[in-house]
Order: sequence, then structure tokens, then C-alpha cells
Amino acid sequence: MKITVIGLGGDSLFMNVDHFHREGETLAATSFFSEPGGKGYNQAVAAARLGGDVSFLGAFGKDSGSDKCVNFLKKEGIKPLVIYKDIPCACACILTDKTGENRVTVFGGAAALLNAEDIEVFKAEIGASQILILQNEVLAEANRRALEIAKAAGVTVVFNPAPAVGVDRELLLSADVITPNKHEAQLLFGDDYKSGIENSGIKTAVVTLGGDGAELYEKGRWTHIPPYKVSPVDTTGGGDCFNGAFAVGICMGKTLEMSCDFACRAASVAVSRPHAVEAMPHFVDISSKKQ
Repeated sequence: MKITVIGLGGDSLFMNVDHFHREGETLAATSFFSEPGGKGYNQAVAAARLGGDVSFLGAFGKDSGSDKCVNFLKKEGIKPLVIYKDIPCACACILTDKTGENRVTVFGGAAALLNAEDIEVFKAEIGASQILILQNEVLAEANRRALEIAKAAGVTVVFNPAPAVGVDRELLLSADVITPNKHEAQLLFGDDYKSGIENSGIKTAVVTLGGDGAELYEKGRWTHIPPYKVSPVDTTGGGDCFNGAFAVGICMGKTLEMSCDFACRAASVAVSRPHAVEAMPHFVDISSKKQ
């Protein structure tokens, strides 16, 4: 189950607050926690904990935060494919309110400088994969080159178009599966995102709906994937967990519908725990989970 993830990895700073800021308001956090993270980084950890043979390709700085990120990957059994840049590693600040909802601010740092030439260094690693996962947290040129390499080698490409700002339409149309959440799908395809996706030329899409499960668009039809009900503690890593688990499901030979169900089950465990990367479940955590 060889999976390569290309994306942002950096430090993540978590603070809990009663509510989100009103204009001009200063809030006192009730807790503070730090861990490595990033969309692609979290997805890599999720896939590895669920049994995938995972490599993570990303750019880091020559600083202690980068060392922390790379060492954590190794501890998780993930192969780091590292390009070093001369600026600090990425950093995200995550505020979580008392309902479990979150607000995230990201500094791209070294990760945002990953380019097409960097991708070329790891061409063989990408080509040997079963699944390649991409997101929109690195330069479009890096994602495009990775997709070209994957397509030439017959590798399945899953593109998570998040954040949904400045998304490369070529990536949307060329990826084998796109996995936006509902908000991202509406930004990309309009409020009636289902019609937008149907008319876009995209053949396969999974739209994640948080506590409402997911919608799978495959072979011209939509299928609703029901959720696994939980009381959310922190939704920060839910979508990332879904993407990593979805890739593992495909590698296990599951249908896309079954892979979505597997991913919903994994994500329901992740959001019932605090923080992001540390919340990613192991296979034993979800093997007996019921709807």
C-alpha cells in the first residue's frame, strides 16, 4: 500500500477559547498545545497509522521546528523526502471554541517554496506509488509536475483542493479523484456544487460534509455516505484524516464507496479527540467502530 503525500509540513500551535474573536476583542486562551502538522503532513500520518506504506515529500527549513517535524515522521514510520530551504518551516495557529469548531491561520514558510525542480528529485519515489495525494498548500507548479509523473507511471492521483483559493483548474480536471469539503466545493463550483461538478468534466469527486458524512460522485451519479455519529471535540484534522484513510481504503482494494465509508469512520474518531496529528487513529481504533 505505497502512498506518497506531497504537501505542507510545519509546526502547529493550538489554543482553546470560549468563543471566536469579535471585532477588537482580545481573548485569553484556556489551553495551549504544540505539535507538527499541515494538511499533507496530517494526511500522511493518518494513512501510515491505518497501515499504509507512506512517504511524505515536503520542504523544510534549517531550524528546530523542521527537525521536530522530520523526526516525528520517522517515529511514525513515514519516509521523509525532504528539500531544505533557507527560511523557517511552516507554522499554523489553530483556535478551537467550546463547540469544537476551529479557525486556522497558516504561515507557509519553507513548505510554500516547494517547486517543480524539487519534485523532479523524487520522480522515482512518486512513480513507484499506488496513490499520490496532493493539496493546494504548495506551489501549483510542484503539484502539476507531480501529477505528470504520476500519470505517466499509472499512479492514482487524489487531489484535495484545500485551501480553495487560486486552485489550478488543470489539477481539478486531471486528478483521478478530487476531495473538497462542502465549503470548498461551493467556492470552486458554486452554491449548487453538485451541478457544477457534473458540468465541469470531472469524473470522480468526494465532497466531505463533516458531521453529515460525504457525497461520492462516480460514473454520473451521486451516493450519500452516512456519517458515524460522535460528539466532536476538535474538528481540525477531520478532513485530513478522511483523505489519508480514503487513500488507504483504495489501496486495500475497496470500492470508492467503501473507501469513503472507511474514511468517514476514521475521521469520526479523529474529531472526537483534541488536536490534529495526535488525534489520527490507528487501525485498531476504527476496526470495531459502529455507526
